[in-house]
Amino acid sequence: MGAVAPLCLDAAQPAHSNLDAGFDQTVRPFVTTYCIGCHSGTTPAANFNLKAYSTKADVVEDLPHWTAVMGRLKAEQMPPKMMKQPPPEVRKQVIAWIESVRDSEARKNAGDPGVVLARRLSNAEYNYTIKDLTGVDIRPTKEFPVDPANTAGFDNSGESLTMSPALLTKYLQAAREVSNHMALTPDGIVFAPYTMLVETDREKFAIQRIVDFYKRQPTDYADYFQAAWRYKYRAALKMRKVTLTQVAETAKVSPEYLPMIWQMLGETKDKTLKEAGPIAKLRTMWRALPPPPGASEEDVRAKCVEMRDFVVRIRKDTAMEFAAPVVKGLPPTSQPLMNWKLRQFAAHRRDFDTAALRMDSDPPLVVPEIPKYPGLGREAAPRAAALMLKSRASDPDLVVSTGERQLYEAAFAQFAHVFPDAFYISERGRYYPDDSEDKGRLLSAGYHNVMGYFRDDTPLMEMILDEQGKKDLDKLWQEFEFMGDYTTRTWVQYFFNQSGEVEGHGRESGSERPSDKAISATPVVFGLRDAYLAKAAPSDNPIAMDAIRYHFELVNKTMRGVEQMRTDAEPKHLDALLRFASRAYRRPLSPAESQDLIQYYHSLREKGGLTHEEAIRDTIVSILMSPKFDYRIDLITNSAPNPRESGRHTKGVLRPVSSITPGKADSGTIGGFKVTPLSNYDLASRLSYFLWSSMPDDELLARAAKGDLQKPEVLAAEARRMLKDERARDLAVEFGGNWLGIRQFEEINTVDRERFPSFDNDLREAMYEEPIRLMENVIRTDGSLLDFIYGKYTFVNPVLAKHYGMPEVKGGNDTWVRVDDADKYGRGGVLPMAAFLTLNAPGLRTSPVKRGNWVVQRVIGEKIPPPPPNVPELPQDEAKSDLPIRDMLAKHRANPTCAACHARFDSFGLAFEGYGPIGEKREKDLAGRPVDTHVEFPGGGEGDGVAAIRNFIREHRENDFVDNFSRKLFAYSLGRSLMLSDEPAIEQMRAALAADHYRFDSLVQIIITSPQFINRRSPAGRD
Repeated sequence: MGAVAPLCLDAAQPAHSNLDAGFDQTVRPFVTTYCIGCHSGTTPAANFNLKAYSTKADVVEDLPHWTAVMGRLKAEQMPPKMMKQPPPEVRKQVIAWIESVRDSEARKNAGDPGVVLARRLSNAEYNYTIKDLTGVDIRPTKEFPVDPANTAGFDNSGESLTMSPALLTKYLQAAREVSNHMALTPDGIVFAPYTMLVETDREKFAIQRIVDFYKRQPTDYADYFQAAWRYKYRAALKMRKVTLTQVAETAKVSPEYLPMIWQMLGETKDKTLKEAGPIAKLRTMWRALPPPPGASEEDVRAKCVEMRDFVVRIRKDTAMEFAAPVVKGLPPTSQPLMNWKLRQFAAHRRDFDTAALRMDSDPPLVVPEIPKYPGLGREAAPRAAALMLKSRASDPDLVVSTGERQLYEAAFAQFAHVFPDAFYISERGRYYPDDSEDKGRLLSAGYHNVMGYFRDDTPLMEMILDEQGKKDLDKLWQEFEFMGDYTTRTWVQYFFNQSGEVEGHGRESGSERPSDKAISATPVVFGLRDAYLAKAAPSDNPIAMDAIRYHFELVNKTMRGVEQMRTDAEPKHLDALLRFASRAYRRPLSPAESQDLIQYYHSLREKGGLTHEEAIRDTIVSILMSPKFDYRIDLITNSAPNPRESGRHTKGVLRPVSSITPGKADSGTIGGFKVTPLSNYDLASRLSYFLWSSMPDDELLARAAKGDLQKPEVLAAEARRMLKDERARDLAVEFGGNWLGIRQFEEINTVDRERFPSFDNDLREAMYEEPIRLMENVIRTDGSLLDFIYGKYTFVNPVLAKHYGMPEVKGGNDTWVRVDDADKYGRGGVLPMAAFLTLNAPGLRTSPVKRGNWVVQRVIGEKIPPPPPNVPELPQDEAKSDLPIRDMLAKHRANPTCAACHARFDSFGLAFEGYGPIGEKREKDLAGRPVDTHVEFPGGGEGDGVAAIRNFIREHRENDFVDNFSRKLFAYSLGRSLMLSDEPAIEQMRAALAADHYRFDSLVQIIITSPQFINRRSPAGRD
């Protein structure tokens, strides 16, 4: 056969006829001459019969195979080396023809949204969505099977996320688990970190929320002293114009309380404070604080802590002490009497006990022997009094000079008024105020072993909290009463366990159940009150009488209030249920949907016989089992058209066709397919599941409700906001983890822990976290994609810093720091991260094959065919091998069937030989042989170690890395594998990245404004 005619494309001719001619004149003769000898007949090589393609149209129908042909031709892998080879210029002509066909077909259908199947939420998306929906990280899919990945390597597409009957059962179990975490409040619905099915669960949850609120408040005196120091020296600290309020906000202390501290320290013109006793000593310590710039923040902090410790000690030794009023025949721990004592403590937190002061002429205090607790239920007053006397006797700051007692008492009173003995009491045992034993009784009133809680936080309310904080704390206590019903439960337990004390039966006996009334009924409450009053009357103690009346009237008032709260709350719970459904469906409910949910709730009450709370739970299950929650159907149908979207085809609004598909006569078609813009709510969901793997937040839904989310500038602004949000970490985890192949790294168990004892669970978790932290940094700071390759920085915690030989990181394993000179330690970027080096090592040796293949496929984006069957394996233990791994690979490549592929990636893997099986730096292998990291790369270039890989990519393959990353992120965002019609968009991404220093935000902006992202194929199909 004669020579193959050169391909000549005449730009003046229609493209299709030009390509048809090219096929007849160049491609078919080339195939006949060099290919069909193997690829034809009844058993063609690779089951690929090239003789079957007789026209360009045949090629177009099977472009994926011809794209593979082009790749083999470019790599000069076909024809095989032992076969006749075509002239280089002819090879280039055929490659150019295939590229032209691909380009022609791509542009003909550019922007096609493609077929995006309705699919369930992935396991990760379900978990993240439940977390955002409930505010609790429940992770209900922990027992689900692992999600399969699509051809692009991601598990967020309809190609892989199907629903089986068995999986549907697990979804039902997950929905029930979520609903079991629900609790009702006076105003709505909340979710707890654990199930809330019994009173004790709800009680624990409510208590912990109050205690957590207490702990979040700024009550450390040292913080206030340090903030006051900053304000005092504001000029030297270069913040001359700052106000005291601004300093408080910066230091995260109370703007209400800091001025009181400032005055106490003597920094105001107010001279009413008596500079004596504790005030004088505190001011002396204050004035001794060193000024800047000579003093470091650490030195000042240490001095402020000393000041705090002084204040705490003085207030502990001068706090007021109280005992329950005495009633003959009743123990002091009887609830009415005990509560009186607790109210006295709470009311005098800002007062001091004048008896704590003693004159220097007084004889030393005689401290009695501190008695041990003789048994449960005994009054602890003698022990508490002895402990108090011991503390006061050893405190020299309580000794007053003769003749100055009045002055000192005034100073102590002013000191105590600013420094309460406690801002709040979060823990109280049965021996209160002695806290040396009986720990862990949060908010308890200390009634022996029965229930009972007491609120004591007046100083916090008066001195620390702003108005909103006061409302929040009041609300938490109200919710505690509503959820835990602790007053009623305490009353019932008291009635049956201790109320018999009034009849002389002892404090462990109760009263008989009323035959005609509920135990909590008002007549029963006041009947017991009258019995107590009669019991107390002979003691002639008016304080005890008032305490008894107050106690029973408060109990009755509280129980009646809770009953009314429950009645008032039911309609609020139904409203909250509809709001929950709207957020779960990620759009407003239609009137019919709202009506159906309310009717379902009522049917559960009326026909199913469920309680109000049970019916709410089951309705939540129905919401979570709805396809409107479980499925991403926003790309298939417009699930809830926004009535405000009628102007979406107007100027300034995203259209179905972007600038990459010019000249379309019908803006509603792309590539012969009818397309429809996504509704604002559907677009919001698509954006949030792309950037957060979760539901839209309130801000994004509000923008969708406004109706202008489809405007390019609005969509871009929302994306930028979302990328800076902490939830963008989920993009790093889900996209980055799957792209780099480490999503399941925390479960890796290939490392021999006897040979590598430093590889424990903490190190494994740190290895996994490092690349996530790097990617999150690039995402949230709009960093450069090239930092993944060339970055000289990384992130480490203490355990990873030790593994890398970096300077010590102080703190726990959750302390992460950025190391900007990581290259000094052989790190920086993703290539030398221990996670990838360990993942691609079999356990007792390195694997240049796996490591190199990881770089070539995951990072650069080459397609490497799987190895042939029965490939001989290398020795598993490097320490027992006769040859270095480099020499063993050289022998392996001597096999012609292996050489072609290994030539593409072995050099990349050998460059990592300076890192052992768990990514540790090394100079010798496990057998003690020096390692060799010098490599020569395919296509040119050589060097040593990771630096050589970076240089090679920079000089030869940087565009391939950018192209691969763009494709991966585009496929991830669309939830489908890429199509040929996506190629123009990929080109646009590469151009935009190159023009903007490869910033991550540029890539996202192109993706989210692409026709593929903002449109869907219409159900009507083709024109």
